[in-house]
Amino acid sequence: MDELNDRPDELAAVRDLLSTPRPSSEVVDSGRARLLAALAAPPQAPQRAPEAPQRVPLRAARRERSRRGRSRWWAPVRNGLIGAASAAALALAVAVPSNSLIDLSPDPVVSASAPPTARQILLAAAVAMATAPSDGAYWRTRVVTGQLILSPDRQYVIKRQSLREIWLTRTDGQRDRWTGRYLGARPATPQDEAAWRTAGSPGHWQYPADVTGLGRVSPEALVESAPGPPQGGPHRVGWRNADGILTKQLVSWTALSTIPSDPTALRAFLVTHIARENGAYVGRKMEAELRESCLEIITGLPVSPEVRSSAYQILASMPGMKPEGAVTDPLGRAGQALSYQVMRDDRLSDERLVIDAESGLPLATETRIVSRVADGRDVEIGSFIAYQRIGWTDEGPAQ
Repeated sequence: MDELNDRPDELAAVRDLLSTPRPSSEVVDSGRARLLAALAAPPQAPQRAPEAPQRVPLRAARRERSRRGRSRWWAPVRNGLIGAASAAALALAVAVPSNSLIDLSPDPVVSASAPPTARQILLAAAVAMATAPSDGAYWRTRVVTGQLILSPDRQYVIKRQSLREIWLTRTDGQRDRWTGRYLGARPATPQDEAAWRTAGSPGHWQYPADVTGLGRVSPEALVESAPGPPQGGPHRVGWRNADGILTKQLVSWTALSTIPSDPTALRAFLVTHIARENGAYVGRKMEAELRESCLEIITGLPVSPEVRSSAYQILASMPGMKPEGAVTDPLGRAGQALSYQVMRDDRLSDERLVIDAESGLPLATETRIVSRVADGRDVEIGSFIAYQRIGWTDEGPAQ
């Protein structure tokens, strides 16, 4: 504890790098003291030897919170101390071999010019996520999906978007519901808009049978620029309309309740499910599938905050996630970006996660590749999912 208390400059540096407001020194001291008390033990000296990992203090904090009920010290964090709590958490890094328990140990000295590491960002998200609401009448998700595609004549990039919102309930006699709407399509950038105007400002685009190299668009698709009408109705498939490792297998609330909240147990659980679904394989494919399963938990499965926090901790313990710094997501929201690889169509694919480190909530996942338009200009095409709402709520859908 004294080691961290003697390093206020490092905590302030990490907080500034994540673009959070600077609280007063009294708030920093109070937030640091509260977080360290919750962790139940002072951090040890850095232990890089893989043969002697220590158990993650965050689990002890969760057990203590469970014993006392909803922990009282998280309330002031939500009311203004989250910058200090995140800064204290970010002074720790996850240092584990791939088959060991998760261990928190102090990072090397953080200078004002050094950007936060991927592990620091993910650990801050884990701390924040553990305090999210854990109950409600509905599990609600609201996402905007989008594609960046080349126009049929390959002159510019088109951005098309759709909105979908889902309410899932565990109450007998009530039905799950969904609403959605096609949000339309338009040129992606001012440069694309200029090329679109040169092409006559079309209001729709008819695609050919061969769409190779144009992006994620169906053969012979008709893409309209105008938004579509609102839609909605009973949602009959729960969360089972996805093709992830867990959503293929966990098809009931009872099955979801079997997902362990302990990071080590969760990792073993996920590896077992991955092997059951795809066979036993090792190396980068298993790493990519494990990462994808953790992201599946974080971005949509109706599980407890502790499970989602543990998924962040597993990600923080894994290699392969690279920080890209502060960015704006496809909806223009500010967040921290991490790039990584996942399995897509049995191949490794480069993707990016944008998260709000203060709340722990994912903002977006993105897949982009470099393409080229007819005039030789390099452009980005791909797809994204932007998360506007994820979590429990008592607010039901409009009838």
